[in-house]
Amino acid sequence: MSTVRGRAVLYLTYDGLTDPLGQSQVLPYLTGCAAAGHRITVVSFEKPDRFAAGAGQVRAICAAHGMEWHPQPFRSSPPVLSKLIDQRAMARAAMRLAPASEMIHARSYVAAVAGLRAARRHRLPLLFDLRGFWPDQRREGGRWRDDSLLGRQLYQSWKRKERRLLEGSAHLVVLTKAAKEEVARWASYRGVPISVVPCCADFSLFTVSSAEQKKAVRARLGIPAEAPVLCHLGSLGTVYLEDDLLRLFATLASKHSDARLLLIGRHDRPALLAKAAALGLDIAAEQLVIAAADRPEVPALVGAADVGACLITPTYSSLGVSATKHAEYLACGLPVIANRGIGDAEAIIARTSGHLLRDTRQASLDEAIARFAALTSEPREGVRERAKPLLDLPAAIDAYDAIYAHRDSAVEVAPW
Repeated sequence: MSTVRGRAVLYLTYDGLTDPLGQSQVLPYLTGCAAAGHRITVVSFEKPDRFAAGAGQVRAICAAHGMEWHPQPFRSSPPVLSKLIDQRAMARAAMRLAPASEMIHARSYVAAVAGLRAARRHRLPLLFDLRGFWPDQRREGGRWRDDSLLGRQLYQSWKRKERRLLEGSAHLVVLTKAAKEEVARWASYRGVPISVVPCCADFSLFTVSSAEQKKAVRARLGIPAEAPVLCHLGSLGTVYLEDDLLRLFATLASKHSDARLLLIGRHDRPALLAKAAALGLDIAAEQLVIAAADRPEVPALVGAADVGACLITPTYSSLGVSATKHAEYLACGLPVIANRGIGDAEAIIARTSGHLLRDTRQASLDEAIARFAALTSEPREGVRERAKPLLDLPAAIDAYDAIYAHRDSAVEVAPW
């Protein structure tokens, strides 16, 4: 660890610590920084059902690491007004807690707006953790449509806020080198340090399954022991190329009748089969294996597959995307099929294992499936060991520890 002395850090996030994302991408980082000596105070926004189920566990974790947690209720209605109410609640909490802090760390744009106000009022440095290019993600994902007056106004408003955030921040964090290079070209960039910290996986949780474990999980799921299995971890839709995932699997299934597509998460089999039929794909119901699981059960499910899929819509905002599932596949020893134009995916595959699709035309899908057997023959422990220095959770924790201790210097986890 690189800490000179522990900092008092006010951490603002619009995600909940009881959310799956909070459990995987927020809380482990914060507890690691607390263990390094930093004094962490967290403001998060919690969804009622998840808060009721998980608040006790999160409180215990925070108490064990000397962290203060100030959960706020997440509002979902009315649609636009609820977000304004939440933003004001975050601003009030930030103003109230900032005087006891030495710096403010804001995760993504909504939190950063509140953080900037408190930082200016109390003359504190703001660490703006962009994650991705959020306004552009909202527009490209259809949330803020160009053919909607409200959509255009929201996009333009947040792009103005983005400029103010870059102008007012003491340090920026992005997920990819591609994003760092892009931000450095923006007119609003004022030359402050930009650190690159990709989405990492907990390699102590995501491990390589033994042959016996893999066989047992397959038997439980009804997957033939020797079947080639393509896996998608997490949700579909929005930024994920659902149609192309189905087309990629259909290409595999056309070569291997026993092939399976393992979808880990809550998915609608009839809807997926209907979509496959509409695309003219020959996919049988038994070839779609759907498994919902709590986080501790996910690594064993991933380990039952042969190759992980990470297909994301290639847009401007995709420069800033670092998919957690990519790191989690690699931690379990799975090679990854990903597509070009997504953050640093190409560089990660070059350093670890997998296949990069040139595009999603059929010829490219055929090329990927032609390499399927070669990918699955790679020793899983070797795949994992190549990925560990790049994408294991301690690397991200060390990076944030260094940023907190020496905020005037940029940090890069990614050596590619």
